[in-house]
Amino acid sequence: MSDEVRIVEAEAGDAKQVLDLLKQLDQETETFTVEDDLDNLTVDTESQQLKIIQASRENLILLAKYQGQSIGLATVMKSDTDEFGEVGVAVLSDFWGQGLGTALMEETLTWGETFSWLSGLVLTVQARNVTAAHIYTKLGFKEIKRNKKGFRDKSGILFETIDMKLAFN
Repeated sequence: MSDEVRIVEAEAGDAKQVLDLLKQLDQETETFTVEDDLDNLTVDTESQQLKIIQASRENLILLAKYQGQSIGLATVMKSDTDEFGEVGVAVLSDFWGQGLGTALMEETLTWGETFSWLSGLVLTVQARNVTAAHIYTKLGFKEIKRNKKGFRDKSGILFETIDMKLAFN
């Protein structure tokens, strides 16, 4: 078995791993927002959603896999208000600091520029997540707005967020 991390597009058969990964990420970090109804999602429902997403040129879920297990993901969901997709990236804490977030973002940008119908990507990053903000800037995202009270953590504390945007050529 290879010890390399592979980045692949999520397929219907990955539904259980995606749900398990999202649940673990929800416990490990507050820098990646997970749907409130995550506990109510079934593997069958997620499998159907992944089929729809995989057939889309406006939505994407990439998985970082190590030894057959999903250890990180990148998502793109088209905005309802414009032609941009909103990006989310998260990696399990055991794998932080190894360049996986950057690799997931680079693959997302390649998909966006070469395959998607989107005009670009947007994201919101917590200002306290300096590493992620630096990666996004390095990859070409521009800061468009700061929100002093943009994120409330599980204990109710408010944190500043930064809205960023990258337009495709």
